[in-house]
Amino acid sequence: MTQSLTGAGWYFSASHRDPIRKELHGHSYEVTAYWPSEPPRDAMVLQWTLRDVLKGFDHKTLPDEMTRAETLARAIGSLIDGCVRVDIERPSERLRCEVWL
Repeated sequence: MTQSLTGAGWYFSASHRDPIRKELHGHSYEVTAYWPSEPPRDAMVLQWTLRDVLKGFDHKTLPDEMTRAETLARAIGSLIDGCVRVDIERPSERLRCEVWL
């Protein structure tokens, strides 16, 4: 049987220090969090949940251990009950990652 997921998205902007050049710079991120489709969930509640978590990152400087999208995705996913996958995209740069939790 194929597993299906329900996703909800939101966005935020944050800065981080480049681990190689040590320069502080910022990005705009789009995040999609996913939950198992069963049991059915209210999509608006899922989106509000994600939005509330991302408010903690918005317009902040990310810790040095979150300079990679993969570690940022794991951190976000750990704050959301029942979340099984987090996708992060930096649309203006055409960069993205997908992390299964």
